[in-house]
Amino acid sequence: MNLRKNIFWAIPFIVVGIVWLLKNMGMIATDIFDIIVSWQMLVMYVGVSTFFSRQYVGGLITFLFGLYFLMPELDWMDGSGMTIWPLLLVLAGIVILFSPRKKNNTHWKNRGGTTGNEADTGTKSEFINIDGYVESDNTFSSVEQIILDPVFKGARIKVLFGGTILDLRRTKLEGPRTYIDIDCTFAGVEIYVPNDWRLHFNVRTLMGGCEDKRFNASVNMDNEHVLVVRGNATFGGIEFKS
Repeated sequence: MNLRKNIFWAIPFIVVGIVWLLKNMGMIATDIFDIIVSWQMLVMYVGVSTFFSRQYVGGLITFLFGLYFLMPELDWMDGSGMTIWPLLLVLAGIVILFSPRKKNNTHWKNRGGTTGNEADTGTKSEFINIDGYVESDNTFSSVEQIILDPVFKGARIKVLFGGTILDLRRTKLEGPRTYIDIDCTFAGVEIYVPNDWRLHFNVRTLMGGCEDKRFNASVNMDNEHVLVVRGNATFGGIEFKS
């Protein structure tokens, strides 16, 4: 078992070292290097390994997640859909082919009005919203929620090999400082906020990033409230959009 783990982690180091050497020798272009040595490619590698460990659902979700965020780098996501739709059909067929039969030991639980599940595949999806304060925890799965509370009071988001989308454009900030704590590992978090919200980042990153991708050049910013983002992004990305 330890040998398998050693091999699993050794392969990325070997590949990155070889590709880096070829880049320095001028045999690989910089844009190709940036694609191969990226967190998206690492997520896809983990997904493939998980898939062949017979955790089919979790592996496919992880692979598709990495592929989705890699597509813009490959210019595959065009309006024509000439590439994405055939690819999705192939992947859908793989999901159907390898989907395990239903088992009676699947455990469902309900917390705060939101349903989550933990099956043999190791997937977990939990979302709780209590009076404007959000708690989200998902592994090998995805969460997508719109907050409709009058006041947003903060959030704690934890995501591992998955994706979380949170829409805050229908709520507002009340306190001088509102905090979002994020633990993002081999995953992605997208948070939609109004253009006039002020953001302050205090996020530690390792092969990841935290970006404000809103276009708010002509918007009068709210100087009375600030949304503070704290946490970690390890081989993952946190993006704020409008």
